[in-house]
Amino acid sequence: MKLEYISESGDVLSLTNNNMFKLSNVDGLTTASVELSSSTISGMDGDVITNRRTFPRSIIFDLSIETADVETVKRYVFQYIKPKKAATLQMTTGERVLQISGVVESINMPRFTNSVIIQVTLYCSNPYWQDAYHVTEDISSVIDLHYFTDYDDDMLYFEEDGIPFGEYDTNLTKIIVNNGDVDVGMEIHVIALDTVTNPVIYNSSGEYIGANVTMAANDEIIISTVKGKKSITLNGESIFPKLKQGSTWLQLKTGEDEYTINSDEGEQNVYFSLIYKRAFV
Repeated sequence: MKLEYISESGDVLSLTNNNMFKLSNVDGLTTASVELSSSTISGMDGDVITNRRTFPRSIIFDLSIETADVETVKRYVFQYIKPKKAATLQMTTGERVLQISGVVESINMPRFTNSVIIQVTLYCSNPYWQDAYHVTEDISSVIDLHYFTDYDDDMLYFEEDGIPFGEYDTNLTKIIVNNGDVDVGMEIHVIALDTVTNPVIYNSSGEYIGANVTMAANDEIIISTVKGKKSITLNGESIFPKLKQGSTWLQLKTGEDEYTINSDEGEQNVYFSLIYKRAFV
């Protein structure tokens, strides 16, 4: 496993395999504490859960200084780690790269001891690790039609009809698999290839989100359902008042879910993609 500290300005401090110090302990890398609210109903045993949320987490790591030149190591570490500053921890295990963001809540460095340890506490409001890179799922994808024959430098094509490089798949339903640990928000990109009226996307539960607008060729709607970053724009301009009545800020559920795109007119002229980051405990 490789663990890296990325400062607010983007500077990277390797916490593992660093010859300036040793990462001697880390608490909070894998933890999830949930707060439950409940209410009682007259005449019924037990209670009913009314709300649930995951608490923020704190990640505490110790950097042991194993050299007599403590002050040099201290100044080296504090070039990256500063109180009150935002930071990101990046954890690499095999091919998986995950990140969690937080704020440096405390720095503790006792002196005049046999072993000098810098202890850093990172407070993470969002308690989940996320993919470092987005996952993109195309609803209507491009089918590649560009290929060569078995002969060198020979390509098949029709002179009268030109050379087709690809065409859009008109299958408007796709199974999306979120193999993370929790439901996540996403960005829904809707690109019109021609006129499209009132585009909308549904999940398998019948929930939907859409906009009451007419799109021309090359128009793009971007819908963000990420918590704290919810928005809907057309070509970069907010169209929140045009949000379709009854719309839900869809969350990509864990496991398999089916998404379908539709419109009042021109659904064959639209290209959808879902962009998201999986979240892990």
